[in-house]
Amino acid sequence: MRLSLSRLKTPLLLRALLNGITLFAISASTMAETIKLQHAISLYGQPKYSENFQFFDYVNPRAPKGGELKQGVIGHFDSLTPYIDRGTAAAGSHLMYDTLLARSWDEPLTKYGLIAEKIELDPKNEWVAFYINPLAKFHDGQPVTAGDVKFSFDLLREKGSTFYKHFYQDIEKVEVTSNNRVLFIFRHSHNKELPLILGQMPILPRHYWEKRDFSSPGMEIPVTSGPYKPIRIEPGRSITFVRVNNYWAKNLPVNVGRHNFDRIQYEYYRNTNVLLEALQKGEYDLKTVSDPRVWHDQLRNESLEKYQLIRSSLTNHNPQTLTITYNSRRPLLSDPNVREALGYAIEFEWINQHLFHSMYKRADSVFAGTELGASGKPSEQEIELLSTWQSEIPQEALNQVWVPPGSEAGMTRRERKRRALSLLKQSGWSIKKNQLVNSDGKPLELEILLSSPEDERIFIPVQKTLQGMGVRLNIRTVDVAQYVERVRSQDFDMVMYTFPHTPSPGTEQASLWGSSTVDQHGSRNIAGIKLKSIDTLTEKIPQANSRKELLSLIKSMDRIILWNHYVLPLWYQPDWLVVHKKQLKYPKNPAPYALDLSTWWYQSDL
Repeated sequence: MRLSLSRLKTPLLLRALLNGITLFAISASTMAETIKLQHAISLYGQPKYSENFQFFDYVNPRAPKGGELKQGVIGHFDSLTPYIDRGTAAAGSHLMYDTLLARSWDEPLTKYGLIAEKIELDPKNEWVAFYINPLAKFHDGQPVTAGDVKFSFDLLREKGSTFYKHFYQDIEKVEVTSNNRVLFIFRHSHNKELPLILGQMPILPRHYWEKRDFSSPGMEIPVTSGPYKPIRIEPGRSITFVRVNNYWAKNLPVNVGRHNFDRIQYEYYRNTNVLLEALQKGEYDLKTVSDPRVWHDQLRNESLEKYQLIRSSLTNHNPQTLTITYNSRRPLLSDPNVREALGYAIEFEWINQHLFHSMYKRADSVFAGTELGASGKPSEQEIELLSTWQSEIPQEALNQVWVPPGSEAGMTRRERKRRALSLLKQSGWSIKKNQLVNSDGKPLELEILLSSPEDERIFIPVQKTLQGMGVRLNIRTVDVAQYVERVRSQDFDMVMYTFPHTPSPGTEQASLWGSSTVDQHGSRNIAGIKLKSIDTLTEKIPQANSRKELLSLIKSMDRIILWNHYVLPLWYQPDWLVVHKKQLKYPKNPAPYALDLSTWWYQSDL
């Protein structure tokens, strides 16, 4: 085939041939039209901010630079690499790394140029190309190139965590077409989220990592390109980051008003009690509070006043349901009836009133408190989707509201116990000598794995209630490192777990609920779900053509998870509760979808 350059109809194809792109990557439709380079990508509709925007609406563009932010965390660390399944990465490790695109936290899912100055998106979603900002450089002065982008992709897929292997499975090929352009060719055009997924990839320097083992945790400070770099490390105890004064991207619109502290320090403590006491002694500057008991009972006003600490409450628009997640891989928890029966031992109203000052809201969905949650009866679109999988859900799911076990209006403790024992009897369990046993005489004995002693008080009454049903529940509290490894290894019966969701769920749902990685070490499918219906829905979610279609798919998936009782939604806190030094300030209109501390600053004149 002979092509004359004078006959080429698009600048794209001319650049493609000059840069050596393989012809199969350019579709026929692309040859007939000009593709505009974009400054941002939005999953649905147009980006909120135009090409010439100056800064995000939720920042203070005149925020002063300077000061220090010191935070406290629990546990220890032995790694500076947050992208592998081995070791425990230091808090704040993400501050060292830049990504291709930066997310705005006042839109459900839109990303703007960072390392990638411009984006070239195929109208048919068969490929995407990123153009590297010529200003982008690593901290050692080396420029960021398209070759570094390809190297990062290959390295994360080969040696990164299980999450990345699954996340990138729809990428067919990566080509460096010039020093500043990298092309990703997709296996198919269905996943509309792929360009956004690639945009969040951290970019790693090839010249640093090509002769090092990326998969091994370690404390050597890597070469990176982000706004901060470590300046002092006390392994397992403390890490301090310093703002990079000549940070290449500090004046980009996505960074104006952000990264304001000169230093960010993380101090490690043994447990939550020590952590809280350290706050009230002025040893660090800011703590988010998830436990209402701490907010109401354990913060001493005299200590707050002495160390100039104040309370702030910021509205949280993210899905953030705390659940009890059952490991259905375990033989004793493989039966939905058993999982449902256990839920009747949770008395939310009593726990919320006596332990949490009634500050929590009861969750009835994995996405509770947002439009994503499957509250109420299913819509016509949901019924159509669910009807395909009636072998994997009860008939009630098509016409009834799902209610957490035991939270039915007016249900007494006696009725909860009767209902739980009825479910267990249906599954072959019977009471002998005040203990539930199966047909083989094996008792129903389970363990709840916790990482904080503070959570034990939640399960002491649950333990007593289950004992009255003939079920033995052991409460096991371990340190954070052991907890993380046991969850990675699926070595648990039950855990308290909050699934990480955003306002626009997508490809990551397959890693949270799908069967492809369910038995792999480090799998994010904590519950061990293996359902064709879930696999199908998680495949369709990133293919949704509209927000309305996405909501129908998410809610249908939510219903299948709930009606099979893989998790028990417990509660959620509708606000971020923050205790901080009064010198720490945040914008008047903070981001609705993130507690973005990068937008805070230190006001020295207070």
